[in-house]
Amino acid sequence: MNRLRRTAVAIAALGGAALPGVAGADGTSWYAIVTEHGTPIGHATEEIRSRAGGREIVEAQELDVGETVGPSTQLVNKADPATHMSSRTVTQENASGRAVSVETYTQAGRGWSRIRAEILADKAVITRESEAEKRSVTVALPPDTRFDNGDALLKTWDRKTKLEFMNFNVDALAVDRVTIEARGVADAQGRVPALRERFDGTELRSATRILVDAKGDIVEAAQPLFGATIIVRAADRGTALKPHPIYRVLPSVMTKSPFLISHEAMLGHIRYRFEFRDGIEFALPSTGEQRVKAENGTATVDICEDCGPGPATDAASLADALRPTAWLQSDAPALHAIADPVAVLKISDAEKMEMLRLKAKPYLGVVDFTGHYSALETLSRRRGDCTEASVLLAALGRAAGIPTRVVNGLVYSRESYHGVANVFMPHSWTLAYADGRWRSFDLALDKFDSTHIALAIGDGDERSLVAASQLAGLLIWKDMAEVRTAPSP
Repeated sequence: MNRLRRTAVAIAALGGAALPGVAGADGTSWYAIVTEHGTPIGHATEEIRSRAGGREIVEAQELDVGETVGPSTQLVNKADPATHMSSRTVTQENASGRAVSVETYTQAGRGWSRIRAEILADKAVITRESEAEKRSVTVALPPDTRFDNGDALLKTWDRKTKLEFMNFNVDALAVDRVTIEARGVADAQGRVPALRERFDGTELRSATRILVDAKGDIVEAAQPLFGATIIVRAADRGTALKPHPIYRVLPSVMTKSPFLISHEAMLGHIRYRFEFRDGIEFALPSTGEQRVKAENGTATVDICEDCGPGPATDAASLADALRPTAWLQSDAPALHAIADPVAVLKISDAEKMEMLRLKAKPYLGVVDFTGHYSALETLSRRRGDCTEASVLLAALGRAAGIPTRVVNGLVYSRESYHGVANVFMPHSWTLAYADGRWRSFDLALDKFDSTHIALAIGDGDERSLVAASQLAGLLIWKDMAEVRTAPSP
């Protein structure tokens, strides 16, 4: 359950908010990163530098987060009680203001990754490098793709029309569809509340509340997450760098369940009903175990062994669920060395996934909540949490010829988890098309049950990972109930 990385990446996603930070003597703009209650988490900066033939924009974020629960001094990772997370993005523009390259470097504890995108006329050639490998992909750029998150558009925005554009997302190795629309009237200072949404195709991935001043600058950005809201606002250097206690992620991302769920109910059929915060509706996904019915601003979610129809099963969709990606390197020899002996066995695909789950388990021998790592990185690090577990199992499934996806959502913990029990928390697991239907497999918790609520399905990518926490922050829990089948007369 990678709470550290979910929080850090979500905060980094706010970095493109174009806040008019308070510039220091060197021209650097500063921002404070705080919770909705004002608790400091970290800081961010932006610096615009002139260079021959154009300019470069340098954005950075730094956070110090930990996992301690309550007053206890017991730590999840005793060797590294506080994890320093940082990211630095450099965008190079030509004389006409068009981006020609984007490079980002991210470090979480001892782990790191670098992504560099060379921007051509109609495509971006992206290279992602980490401790485990270096891999390149080419992404098509639709006409008029932007690289500024719509900053320039806001300068002339009439606040009545809905802005819609395509924006390059270097961390996702993809292009987002972005919309911005006013959500309220201007205050006494002429600032208008607005909503900025990011989509992967038609699927909502992020909803950020922003405050736009009369000049078209964003003066504050607030990102709802599961259990908390993170805010980035302009500040002076002293305020941004003011020392503060380490932000403890764990208590903020656990939400008490309205009921103590019995073991019998967890293995049976549970029905959940949600409403949507601030009217921001989105479609929850279907898995082989999850069925969703949306009506009148509510979503009813049924979860049981065979409740859901699952994702698409046409040939193109299944082929896509077999391809290697930057996170699921199913073409790597190291993964094939594990998967190939299983792939040739004359057993069902479900049995193969169970065997792969057992083979993958030793590679997660050390629990580590920091970072978000690919399948190959997990093999070499031999540590991780549920996100690494889901990515590794999905990659092994693809290497064995079984279509897979990675599911990000929530799960229930009945027993005490670092001092807190009867809670829902972020979680990831693996979805496999086995024996003619989609089925869920959970390497981290060993088994799937009816408290696994899917919110986003992807390929282990950061966009889908963070989307689950952001979308969970938009849900209002109304009720939940165990569904029992009446006994036969």
